[in-house]
Amino acid sequence: MGRILRSREQLKLLGDYLIMCRSGALKELSKRLDHRHYLLEYPHKYSVADLRQIADGVFETFLQSLLQFASHHVYNCDLCTQRGFICQLCNSSDIIFPFEFDTTTRSVTPLSPLPAARAPPSLCPACSQEPGPSLEPF
Repeated sequence: MGRILRSREQLKLLGDYLIMCRSGALKELSKRLDHRHYLLEYPHKYSVADLRQIADGVFETFLQSLLQFASHHVYNCDLCTQRGFICQLCNSSDIIFPFEFDTTTRSVTPLSPLPAARAPPSLCPACSQEPGPSLEPF
């Protein structure tokens, strides 16, 4: 259930990008959602059909297909890519996105130190990149 919640949170963040995009990707995602638009808005809301699919083991596959479609669009769309971020800690030139849970960490307060357990000491704690010259020790 933890992996499903994580996927739902990623889908909500991806949905925020698609809602702002003018390419029509949201329309395509809406077709794939099959009238389950709450999946884009409320990560903690589940229908009875969702719970049945979770029990049958197919809901996670369904979510993964949605995540793959949406993330592929964001990474390849000029408009969506421009809404990405540059790491504020190490200033790496790589564009990072808040839905990249495996490689980024979101802090509650900007530029606050993150626990060392979050990333190896040689990597930036926010984006898992090699620290740039502007990274100052905490």
